[in-house]
Amino acid sequence: MRVVTRKKIPLTLEIAPLIDIVLLLLIFFLLTSIGSQSMKLDLPEAKTATGKTESLAIYIKSNGQIFVEENKVEIEALLPFLRSLLTERKDKTVLIRADAEVPFKIPVKVMDVCRLAGAEGVSIATKSSGEESLWENG
Repeated sequence: MRVVTRKKIPLTLEIAPLIDIVLLLLIFFLLTSIGSQSMKLDLPEAKTATGKTESLAIYIKSNGQIFVEENKVEIEALLPFLRSLLTERKDKTVLIRADAEVPFKIPVKVMDVCRLAGAEGVSIATKSSGEESLWENG
């Protein structure tokens, strides 16, 4: 009678595929967290500011870049872009969140474009004693 014995195969743990998966997960979480961050702006202060929720947010960064919600828009393309957004919305109010370092002419031009696009109300976000508020202009 013959006894058959099996060869023992040494158990090894492959690290390379695990590292690949961990790196892919890390990249995924980094990209999703970058996209979901809100704009950090240094808002100007106003004593008469009041709190209000906004419907359509326009961000103006200190370097003059304009973002409508999450989309970067050049000032020349802002009017048709806003018209298309405002025609789809029930609430046609716009909130401008401009950095305190932005030259005054840029928010004024954006306000004018908002009115030309059909916005019924335009507000500028400010901060009052550490809280964010609005300064409304018709």
